[in-house]
Amino acid sequence: MCGRYYLDFEKLISQKFSAEGSVEFETNYNITPQSRVPIIIDESIRMATWGFFPDWLKKQKNSKPLFNTRWETINEKRTFQTAYKKNRCLIPLSGWYEWKNENNEKHPYFFYGEEDLVYAAGLYWKRSSGDIEFSIITHEAYEDLLTIHNRTPLLLNINNRNRWSYDSDVDLLYDEISNDKLISVNFHKVSKSVNNPKNKNSSLIEKYTEVPF
Repeated sequence: MCGRYYLDFEKLISQKFSAEGSVEFETNYNITPQSRVPIIIDESIRMATWGFFPDWLKKQKNSKPLFNTRWETINEKRTFQTAYKKNRCLIPLSGWYEWKNENNEKHPYFFYGEEDLVYAAGLYWKRSSGDIEFSIITHEAYEDLLTIHNRTPLLLNINNRNRWSYDSDVDLLYDEISNDKLISVNFHKVSKSVNNPKNKNSSLIEKYTEVPF
Protein backbone atom coordinates (compact mmCIF):
# COMPACT_ATOMS: atom_id res chain seq x y z
CA MET A 1 0.00 0.00 0.00
CA CYS A 2 1.08 3.58 -0.57
CA GLY A 3 -1.08 5.98 1.43
CA ARG A 4 1.27 8.91 2.05
CA TYR A 5 4.14 10.36 0.08
CA TYR A 6 6.47 13.33 -0.33
CA LEU A 7 7.21 15.36 -3.46
CA ASP A 8 9.86 18.04 -3.89
CA PHE A 9 8.28 20.23 -6.55
CA GLU A 10 11.50 22.11 -7.33
CA LYS A 11 13.19 18.82 -8.22
CA LEU A 12 10.27 17.91 -10.48
CA ILE A 13 10.20 21.14 -12.46
CA SER A 14 13.96 20.85 -13.02
CA GLN A 15 13.25 17.72 -15.09
CA LYS A 16 12.64 17.91 -18.82
CA PHE A 17 8.86 17.91 -18.73
CA SER A 18 6.49 20.40 -20.27
CA ALA A 19 3.48 21.68 -18.30
CA GLU A 20 -0.12 21.63 -19.44
CA GLY A 21 -2.50 24.15 -17.95
CA SER A 22 -1.94 25.79 -14.59
CA VAL A 23 0.49 23.80 -12.46
CA GLU A 24 0.62 25.21 -8.94
CA PHE A 25 2.04 23.12 -6.12
CA GLU A 26 4.17 23.62 -3.03
CA THR A 27 6.61 20.96 -1.89
CA ASN A 28 4.69 18.70 0.50
CA TYR A 29 6.26 16.14 2.83
CA ASN A 30 2.92 14.53 3.73
CA ILE A 31 0.67 14.11 0.70
CA THR A 32 -2.58 12.30 1.49
CA PRO A 33 -5.25 10.71 -0.72
CA GLN A 34 -7.64 13.21 -2.36
CA SER A 35 -4.86 15.84 -2.54
CA ARG A 36 -4.27 17.64 -5.84
CA VAL A 37 -0.73 16.89 -6.98
CA PRO A 38 1.39 16.88 -10.15
CA ILE A 39 1.56 13.71 -12.26
CA ILE A 40 3.15 13.03 -15.66
CA ILE A 41 0.99 12.25 -18.70
CA ASP A 42 2.75 11.97 -22.07
CA GLU A 43 5.84 13.84 -20.83
CA SER A 44 3.69 16.70 -19.53
CA ILE A 45 3.07 17.77 -15.92
CA ARG A 46 -0.65 17.79 -15.12
CA MET A 47 -2.49 18.49 -11.87
CA ALA A 48 -4.66 15.62 -10.68
CA THR A 49 -6.52 14.32 -7.63
CA TRP A 50 -5.06 11.29 -5.88
CA GLY A 51 -7.81 8.67 -5.79
CA PHE A 52 -10.23 7.35 -8.42
CA PHE A 53 -13.83 7.72 -7.26
CA PRO A 54 -16.16 6.09 -9.82
CA ASP A 55 -19.88 6.80 -9.56
CA TRP A 56 -20.74 3.22 -8.62
CA LEU A 57 -18.37 3.41 -5.66
CA LYS A 58 -19.77 6.73 -4.45
CA LYS A 59 -23.17 5.05 -4.04
CA GLN A 60 -21.78 2.59 -1.51
CA LYS A 61 -21.95 3.40 2.19
CA ASN A 62 -18.74 4.81 3.73
CA SER A 63 -16.89 4.41 0.44
CA LYS A 64 -13.51 5.99 -0.27
CA PRO A 65 -11.60 6.69 -3.51
CA LEU A 66 -9.32 4.00 -4.90
CA PHE A 67 -5.85 5.43 -4.36
CA ASN A 68 -3.90 2.19 -5.02
CA THR A 69 -4.18 -0.46 -7.74
CA ARG A 70 -2.74 -3.96 -7.35
CA TRP A 71 -0.32 -4.85 -10.16
CA GLU A 72 -1.00 -8.57 -9.86
CA THR A 73 -4.68 -8.21 -10.81
CA ILE A 74 -4.58 -5.14 -13.05
CA ASN A 75 -5.65 -7.22 -16.07
CA GLU A 76 -8.51 -8.89 -14.19
CA LYS A 77 -10.34 -6.02 -12.49
CA ARG A 78 -12.87 -4.32 -14.78
CA THR A 79 -12.43 -1.08 -12.85
CA PHE A 80 -8.83 -0.77 -14.09
CA GLN A 81 -8.75 -2.58 -17.45
CA THR A 82 -9.55 0.38 -19.71
CA ALA A 83 -7.18 2.76 -17.92
CA TYR A 84 -4.43 0.14 -18.07
CA LYS A 85 -4.83 -0.07 -21.84
CA LYS A 86 -5.23 3.64 -22.57
CA ASN A 87 -4.54 5.91 -19.58
CA ARG A 88 -1.19 5.16 -17.99
CA CYS A 89 0.81 7.86 -16.21
CA LEU A 90 3.90 8.42 -14.07
CA ILE A 91 3.71 9.47 -10.44
CA PRO A 92 6.83 11.39 -9.32
CA LEU A 93 7.87 10.60 -5.74
CA SER A 94 10.62 12.04 -3.59
CA GLY A 95 9.74 9.38 -1.04
CA TRP A 96 6.83 7.67 0.66
CA TYR A 97 5.79 6.25 4.02
CA GLU A 98 4.72 2.85 5.30
CA TRP A 99 3.84 1.68 8.80
CA LYS A 100 5.12 -1.36 10.68
CA ASN A 101 3.40 -2.99 13.63
CA GLU A 102 5.89 -3.09 16.50
CA ASN A 103 4.86 -4.10 20.01
CA ASN A 104 1.19 -3.53 19.12
CA GLU A 105 1.94 -0.02 17.85
CA LYS A 106 2.25 1.21 14.29
CA HIS A 107 5.52 3.03 13.59
CA PRO A 108 6.11 5.00 10.37
CA TYR A 109 9.09 4.51 8.05
CA PHE A 110 10.27 6.72 5.22
CA PHE A 111 11.28 5.12 1.90
CA TYR A 112 13.32 6.76 -0.84
CA GLY A 113 15.36 5.89 -3.93
CA GLU A 114 18.99 6.62 -4.74
CA GLU A 115 17.99 9.60 -6.91
CA ASP A 116 16.10 12.76 -5.90
CA LEU A 117 12.99 11.54 -7.70
CA VAL A 118 11.64 8.11 -8.52
CA TYR A 119 8.64 7.41 -10.72
CA ALA A 120 5.85 5.01 -9.85
CA ALA A 121 3.47 3.52 -12.39
CA GLY A 122 -0.02 5.00 -12.24
CA LEU A 123 -3.41 5.01 -13.94
CA TYR A 124 -5.57 8.06 -14.55
CA TRP A 125 -9.19 8.84 -15.36
CA LYS A 126 -10.65 12.00 -16.86
CA ARG A 127 -13.96 13.14 -15.40
CA SER A 128 -16.64 14.88 -17.48
CA SER A 129 -15.71 18.10 -15.65
CA GLY A 130 -12.19 17.86 -17.08
CA ASP A 131 -10.67 16.95 -13.72
CA ILE A 132 -8.17 14.08 -13.58
CA GLU A 133 -8.08 11.38 -10.89
CA PHE A 134 -5.28 8.83 -10.49
CA SER A 135 -4.20 5.73 -8.65
CA ILE A 136 -0.69 4.53 -7.73
CA ILE A 137 0.09 0.94 -8.70
CA THR A 138 1.60 -1.26 -6.00
CA HIS A 139 3.11 -4.73 -6.05
CA GLU A 140 4.59 -7.16 -3.57
CA ALA A 141 7.45 -5.69 -1.55
CA TYR A 142 10.91 -7.18 -2.03
CA GLU A 143 14.18 -7.69 -0.18
CA ASP A 144 14.42 -5.64 3.05
CA LEU A 145 11.21 -3.72 2.28
CA LEU A 146 9.27 -6.82 3.32
CA THR A 147 10.45 -6.33 6.90
CA ILE A 148 8.29 -3.20 7.09
CA HIS A 149 5.31 -3.73 4.79
CA ASN A 150 4.16 -6.31 2.23
CA ARG A 151 3.31 -3.79 -0.52
CA THR A 152 5.33 -1.08 -2.26
CA PRO A 153 4.83 1.32 -5.21
CA LEU A 154 5.71 -0.13 -8.62
CA LEU A 155 8.82 1.93 -9.41
CA LEU A 156 9.97 2.27 -13.02
CA ASN A 157 13.49 2.69 -14.39
CA ILE A 158 14.10 4.93 -17.41
CA ASN A 159 13.42 2.16 -19.94
CA ASN A 160 10.26 1.07 -18.19
CA ARG A 161 9.02 4.64 -17.92
CA ASN A 162 9.06 4.91 -21.71
CA ARG A 163 7.41 1.52 -22.11
CA TRP A 164 4.79 2.35 -19.51
CA SER A 165 3.90 5.63 -21.18
CA TYR A 166 3.77 4.48 -24.80
CA ASP A 167 3.73 0.68 -25.28
CA SER A 168 0.42 -0.36 -26.88
CA ASP A 169 0.89 -4.13 -26.34
CA VAL A 170 -0.36 -4.38 -22.77
CA ASP A 171 0.28 -8.13 -22.48
CA LEU A 172 3.91 -7.74 -23.50
CA LEU A 173 4.17 -4.65 -21.30
CA TYR A 174 2.99 -6.60 -18.27
CA ASP A 175 5.69 -9.24 -18.75
CA GLU A 176 8.42 -6.67 -19.38
CA ILE A 177 7.59 -4.65 -16.28
CA SER A 178 7.19 -7.73 -14.09
CA ASN A 179 10.51 -9.24 -15.16
CA ASP A 180 12.68 -6.12 -15.16
CA LYS A 181 15.27 -5.27 -12.53
CA LEU A 182 13.85 -3.87 -9.29
CA ILE A 183 14.93 -0.39 -8.19
CA SER A 184 17.01 -0.13 -5.02
CA VAL A 185 15.14 1.53 -2.15
CA ASN A 186 16.41 2.82 1.21
CA PHE A 187 14.35 3.41 4.33
CA HIS A 188 14.53 4.50 7.95
CA LYS A 189 12.21 5.00 10.89
CA VAL A 190 10.64 8.44 11.34
CA SER A 191 8.59 10.33 13.91
CA LYS A 192 4.91 9.63 14.42
CA SER A 193 4.32 13.28 13.52
CA VAL A 194 3.63 12.06 9.98
CA ASN A 195 0.45 10.42 11.31
CA ASN A 196 -1.14 13.88 11.42
CA PRO A 197 -1.93 15.06 7.85
CA LYS A 198 -1.62 18.68 9.01
CA ASN A 199 2.12 18.16 9.50
CA LYS A 200 3.81 18.77 6.14
CA ASN A 201 7.34 20.02 6.91
CA SER A 202 10.76 18.55 6.19
CA SER A 203 11.28 17.23 9.73
CA LEU A 204 8.93 14.35 8.87
CA ILE A 205 11.59 12.54 6.83
CA GLU A 206 14.37 12.85 9.42
CA LYS A 207 15.62 9.61 10.93
CA TYR A 208 14.01 8.87 14.27
CA THR A 209 16.21 7.80 17.16
CA GLU A 210 15.09 6.78 20.62
CA VAL A 211 15.81 9.30 23.37
CA PRO A 212 17.65 7.53 26.22
CA PHE A 213 16.23 7.92 29.68
